[in-house]
Order: sequence, then structure tokens, then C-alpha cells
Amino acid sequence: MLYCLAAVMRTKLAEQMAYRSHFILSVLLLVAGDMVIPLITLLLYGSGASFPGWTMHEALLIQAVFALAKGIAFPFFFGMVGTTLGQVREGTFDLLLLRPRPVMLMAMLAGFDPDDFGRLFSGAVIFGFALSGLPMLGWSNWLQFGLLFIASIVILCAVSLFLSGMLFRWVGSSRVFDIFDAVTSFGMYPGTIFSKSLQNILTYVLPVGLIAFVPASALLGRTGLSTLWALAPAAIFFALGVLYWNRMLKGYTSAGG
Repeated sequence: MLYCLAAVMRTKLAEQMAYRSHFILSVLLLVAGDMVIPLITLLLYGSGASFPGWTMHEALLIQAVFALAKGIAFPFFFGMVGTTLGQVREGTFDLLLLRPRPVMLMAMLAGFDPDDFGRLFSGAVIFGFALSGLPMLGWSNWLQFGLLFIASIVILCAVSLFLSGMLFRWVGSSRVFDIFDAVTSFGMYPGTIFSKSLQNILTYVLPVGLIAFVPASALLGRTGLSTLWALAPAAIFFALGVLYWNRMLKGYTSAGG
């Protein structure tokens, strides 16, 4: 698997270097897009308003964690959504079925996109700025954060499996990323600003709150070790994503689902 990933990364980076201006422009546009919400947060706090119970740097930390998670998940996992959409529609997804590797792995590798590392850069910038306005954080906070951040990556991977699996049947739609943005946008804000019922939905039903809010809260020391319960729903959500993707793949009948 690592050998295949390394080979694909080398090939994709070589392709991007052949069109450097396009690559640089794509990265800059992604960085600019990811900076919009943090900029709005800065303007919000600059005007005297705020998210109740959260300082500006704490709110920015949540958005930074969200951007960092996307910066890892999008290059490695989310490319399979666009790949599945295009190849199923064109009838070329069959070529992945013929290769001597797991189909899911090949779909992820085929969708690898170096452009999306721009999200990782913007997330790192916001993360550094947020930490600059916070007190020194303890090692236990960082340990909890590390484990929960892995869980957030797993959740995003599961989301990519659900979206790409859907496209084996729903081949006429290119709006799956709009669905993703609409649902996960709630995860960019402190969960405490929502009603209790909505908090439960965003935690247990659609676990977008686990992508950034829970890891950021653990890093800030707002929660204890009990926060690690989030690892269980992340694992369950990922398992459901794998089962769903494989089930939808079995129903794939070539050239348009």
C-alpha cells in the first residue's frame, strides 16, 4: 500500500510540476477560500460581538483544526469522490476492478490530488495564529488532541466513502461536495452555541462536531479524559462507511451504475 501511494504521489507531483502556474494558482485559491470563515470570525470579534463563552483565539482554533483535518483528508481520501463520479459516468471504473489491488484503495489512489495540500497550509497558519493567543498547553492536552484529531481524519474518510458510494447509483449528480459543505459547515463553530438537540444530532447522528470542536475542546483543556469516548463513534462511523461503499460497489453494473 505504501509503495503504491509513494508511486502515485511521485507521478501526481511530476504532473503538477509540468504545469506549475496552474498548481500554484490552485493552491492559492484553496488557501484564500479557507481563510474566508476565519476572516469573518476576526471581523465578528473586532466589531465587539463573539461566540458566547469563547475567545477569538479559541474560536479560531476550532476552525484551524477543521482546516487541518481537511488538509489531510482531501488529498488522500476525497479525490475518490470526483474519481468515482467521473469514471462511473464514463464507464471506465471497470478498469479499477481489473487491477490486482483492493478497489477501494485504487479509487483513493486514483483520486490523490496534491492541490489540496493548500488546505493544510492554510490550516497550519490559522492554527499557529490561534495558539499565539492562548496560554501554554499541557502535554496531556496535546495527547488527547492527537488521538481525537486522528478520529476526525477517520470521520472525514468515512464521509468520502459515503459520498463516493452514493455515486455508484446517483451518477447524474455533481453536487455531492455541496452536500458535504452544507452538512460539515456546522463543525466550524463552537458546538455550545447550538441547541442541545442539535448538539446531539451533530455528535451522535452526523458526527461533524467530532471533526474540530471536540479535538479543539480537548486541546484547550475544556474536557477531561472522558472526551476520548469520541474514538468509538468515529470507528463505528468508519466501519459503516466501508460497509456502505462495498455494498454499493456490489450493485455497480458498469457504464452508469
